[in-house]
Amino acid sequence: GNPFFRPQYAWNFELSHQYRQLLTTGLSYSVIRDYFSQIFLTRDDGILVYTEGNVGQMYNLGLSLTIQLPIVKWWSVTGQATGNYKKLNGFVYTDFKSSITQLNININNQFRLLNKVTAELSGFYTTRARNDLQELLYPTGQVSAGIAIPFLQNKANFKLSVRDIFYTQVMEGLTQFRSETEYFRLTRDTRVLNVSLSYNLGKSYKTSRRSGGSAADEMQRAGSGN
Repeated sequence: GNPFFRPQYAWNFELSHQYRQLLTTGLSYSVIRDYFSQIFLTRDDGILVYTEGNVGQMYNLGLSLTIQLPIVKWWSVTGQATGNYKKLNGFVYTDFKSSITQLNININNQFRLLNKVTAELSGFYTTRARNDLQELLYPTGQVSAGIAIPFLQNKANFKLSVRDIFYTQVMEGLTQFRSETEYFRLTRDTRVLNVSLSYNLGKSYKTSRRSGGSAADEMQRAGSGN
């Protein structure tokens, strides 16, 4: 490893409140010293270099909101929104400062249909974000769905799910060098189709409840003198 790396220290403050298992709010603040980040350098011969190291400090103020809402008897929604204000100060080739306000939204829909069929529709969206001192990420997100169908008296189960249906989860943004700004776009195999079929060959048995554990049995034996 690099002997010049220093440990990263973080001070965190969090405050949360829950209202009737329906709404949860949270407030957080963190300070990170010797923030460990990707570093993009330009050599004298014009070669661009990627490395990692300690760059400075990061300050993060966050506000979160989570809601669990039963729309109707067969449809429930869980939603989460997290907003952050980030400020990064560091030294790469010169004093470097950046700040950003970003938002992440997650929504999950659960459906209970006829004949014990269940379905799910979920998705997330992230606005412009900054995780490293010199890198800015463009908005991204995805939508996923799935369904589970039991049959043969619930002994068999068919499941079908699709992740990133619209193929929108892309890593895209800008990297800032000393005198250049590089645009990048990374696409991966995020659209995935999963199909599964399972069958239970065994029988279902009801477990009998015991009045006590092994410790209670030993005490009973000792009391009876046997």
